[in-house]
Amino acid sequence: MEPKDLLDRIKSRRGEATHETTFAKYLEMVQEDPSLARLSHALIADMIESEGTSTGPEGEEIFNLFAGELFGHDHIIKQVADYFRAAGRRLDVRKRVLLLVGPPGSGKSTLVNTLKSALERYTHTEAGRVYAIKNTQMHEDPLRLIPNDMRAEIGVHIEGDLNPEARWLLEHVYDGDIGKVLVERIFFSISEGRGFGTFVATDPRSENLRRLVGEVDMSALDPADPSSARRGFLFDGELNAAHRGMSDLIEIFKMDERFLAVLLSLSQEQMVKTSGPGTMYSDQAIIAQSNLAEYNELIENPKAVAMADRLVVIKVPFVMSVGDEVRIYEKMLAGADLGRRDVSPLALKTAATFAVLTRLDHPGGGQKGLLRKLRLYDRRFGSHGGAEDADKLRDENPNEGMSGLSPRYVINRLSQAAGATKGCLDGLAVMQALWDGLPQRAGFDEDERARWSELLAATEAEYREMVKVEMQKASVLDYKTSAQNMAKAIKEEITEWVRSPDEATPALRRIERLLDVPQYRRQAFRTGLNASFEMKGQRGRPLHTRHPLLEEGINQALLPSWNEVARGLTDHGESLVISLRDAGWRKTCAQNLVEYAQAKLINRKGGKEESDWD
Repeated sequence: MEPKDLLDRIKSRRGEATHETTFAKYLEMVQEDPSLARLSHALIADMIESEGTSTGPEGEEIFNLFAGELFGHDHIIKQVADYFRAAGRRLDVRKRVLLLVGPPGSGKSTLVNTLKSALERYTHTEAGRVYAIKNTQMHEDPLRLIPNDMRAEIGVHIEGDLNPEARWLLEHVYDGDIGKVLVERIFFSISEGRGFGTFVATDPRSENLRRLVGEVDMSALDPADPSSARRGFLFDGELNAAHRGMSDLIEIFKMDERFLAVLLSLSQEQMVKTSGPGTMYSDQAIIAQSNLAEYNELIENPKAVAMADRLVVIKVPFVMSVGDEVRIYEKMLAGADLGRRDVSPLALKTAATFAVLTRLDHPGGGQKGLLRKLRLYDRRFGSHGGAEDADKLRDENPNEGMSGLSPRYVINRLSQAAGATKGCLDGLAVMQALWDGLPQRAGFDEDERARWSELLAATEAEYREMVKVEMQKASVLDYKTSAQNMAKAIKEEITEWVRSPDEATPALRRIERLLDVPQYRRQAFRTGLNASFEMKGQRGRPLHTRHPLLEEGINQALLPSWNEVARGLTDHGESLVISLRDAGWRKTCAQNLVEYAQAKLINRKGGKEESDWD
């Protein structure tokens, strides 16, 4: 974009904020577009829907708003969207605090910030227009100027009374003539605190309630001076800012009882008691965040029954899929420099494997049982089970993922390792960095060292399988092109199958035979493949990697057996290095991988794998 065009767009956007009209004209606008009368929950619900939805591989509803922002949390996003759908229809659930409970780093803040950013953008669109009485700090809804006994005649739902500042302005600036009250279009702004309030609880002993609700000083009001309204009505609290939008309350249960009482009144009665005389109506969606320990403490407190009854609780655990965990790391590292050029393509996947393993409840069956569960949760179905088995494991462990290593810990260790590791930052270096950092991690217990050792041994076992696959790929001439071409052929057949289910699908049928997809599962399998190809969050990724089973089937079709590769590994190591480099590996990483395969994966005597993590 040319600089002049950019400046013109910025000026145009700033100019939009000056658009104003009288309340008489605004009433005509509402008659033409009743959506202008939406309350906060309906505004957010419409914003979410405006971004569109699609169907996921398992038939689940996917919300495009969160594509590229949150990974592995589609079921959680669905719960949040359904909450706003119901609340937007003015069902009683809107009089609840939406509470996100989960460990730090699980994605709670990302979810809320995505909603806030999208809502800010939405108010700049024609569909998301919001108007307010001009010069009111809480951007008051103009429709509240209409007396209660006359509202039914307007044809839209109106609730709540004018806040004290707006009422004072009506009386002393407009002499009670609502037709002359000026109305302006407003745009929500996170940075300016317009339509959004963010409160982070700290030490209750030093908290001032004014941070939440502002203050009223009647002595500062002068009827002869309209500007005195801003001195008398100090509506600069976070709940004031969130009026008609969204409040984000972080570490909510660190608040003292005074603050929780305010929230209870706000959620139940939609009323705010100011830090001074009077109360006022407030329309806002309240989203709160907490960790599991503090939430459980609240639930066990008999004095907190009223507050607990006003919560809609959604648990936000850590991601349980290796593939989704890798995408989180890629997002966190986007635009960053790890401090070196030689980073193995397996580095992030190895780190993700260990992180996910720390979050799993052990299903029994030793290392084999643990890795089976890991693969099922990663949607790598096969002879060890399918989607039904993964669902059964989840049902048996409803609190799984609420503890373990966070993505932040992993990224911190990767960043440190990138600067300290000589040569290639490969899977082994990543495992060593994660192991070395455990004693420095807050809450680490030396008694758990045996468990961490077992998990790292399982990670290395999985790493060996990753290395085998890379060696098999390196043994195929231009594997990536062949895999992409096969995936492209399958995508074309899927597209034709959707249009006409009777069309011949030779490439698809081959993959289905290789994967042992039974006849009764073929329609679901193909529907899932089609969804994976079309999902917004998948675009940009290589076609053959968009569905775990598709990648597995293509590998079965293209790759030689491990025994074939192992027999030539010693004699053809250099050619494998060259092949890996052609596939995008750095020289040092390619050499390390081949040397690891030669040392660890051939000429083994059998028996139990040794572990260095003791």
